[in-house]
Amino acid sequence: MIGQFKMFGFLSLRGAIATRQSIATIFWIASLALAMTALPTFAQDEQPSASAEEEAPAEQPAEEPQGHTYSPDFCEFSATFPEEPYSTRRCEDDNKERCYDLVSYTRVYEMSSTINLRVICNPIEASVFNDYSPEVMTATLRAMTRDTVVEEFNSGFREEEGYKQAGLAGGGNVGRMPMIYIAQMWVGKQSAMTVEAELIGEAHDAADQAFSDLLKSIHYSGVKAIEPPVKTEAPKRD
Repeated sequence: MIGQFKMFGFLSLRGAIATRQSIATIFWIASLALAMTALPTFAQDEQPSASAEEEAPAEQPAEEPQGHTYSPDFCEFSATFPEEPYSTRRCEDDNKERCYDLVSYTRVYEMSSTINLRVICNPIEASVFNDYSPEVMTATLRAMTRDTVVEEFNSGFREEEGYKQAGLAGGGNVGRMPMIYIAQMWVGKQSAMTVEAELIGEAHDAADQAFSDLLKSIHYSGVKAIEPPVKTEAPKRD
């Protein structure tokens, strides 16, 4: 799996429309392999050679993080955009009691290729974590993509310590333009996040790389210590 992910770095995401299924499958493999690609490096670091100190280069200052990272205080997951994304507040009911923030990013490359990414992260109760089974999460993704995906290429599920992830890759069309569609659902102990990513149009190296970088930036960042709201006393009447 890791080998396939590394090989993919040398390939165009859309070298030909005929290989769309392979592309989407590799995207799914890549999303699952991200957490594992660093393991060989860690293993090598644990067994330094006798001359490691002599061979080690001078320590370089840490690079400043690039782009804009979206990860609200309650959200256990993160996504990094090249620049600040657009955020809108949406409500599911007339009373505006069930509301959420939709974070979106769009970029058009030379009028021939477009990338779209939409992210929603909402707080949840820890007690419902076990309710999110592979079947429930996959069904949720299929419901999200019902009007968008013409052909489903691949889907999958994994569970790690503290969170679960389901993903779906498919294809469709926007007008006459081909589209690759990736949907993900991440569930933790205090939040749930959905991701919709679209790669539309002709092959374009910069668009392909940006799309890949956006997907690779999405990860589990851990439970955050959230202070409970401070209760205030009602003002006393005279």
